[in-house]
Amino acid sequence: MSRQRKTIHFDTNPFICEHCGLTVPSPLSGTKNRNHCIHCLHSRHVDMKIGDRRSGCRGIMEPIGLWIKESKECAVIHRCQKCGFIRTNRIAGDDNEVVLFTLAARLITQLPFPAKVALEKIERQQTGGTR
Repeated sequence: MSRQRKTIHFDTNPFICEHCGLTVPSPLSGTKNRNHCIHCLHSRHVDMKIGDRRSGCRGIMEPIGLWIKESKECAVIHRCQKCGFIRTNRIAGDDNEVVLFTLAARLITQLPFPAKVALEKIERQQTGGTR
């Protein structure tokens, strides 16, 4: 029984974002891989497993949210617009902070329930009220 050698590709070359058309520079020192646009945070579906470049999809990965890992590190949640695949990518130090903030705020601004009712319930719990 033999194991195939796994090749992980780390890309540090500048590229043109297929979503926004802006140039994405090489990553800052300390970053092994640049896997999403720093301007719009979109990515491209190229991996089946991290770094393998074996996905045939090649669809645009849309940033749909943020995830705070147990290590307190923040990651962007991407969903492929072509096949629906979901993957997370670490944020980079030079990622667009306005777009990151917009992703974080999206959950609060698009709640599936009335925020006012939830806030009133929280207030009643904190004050001990039974309204």
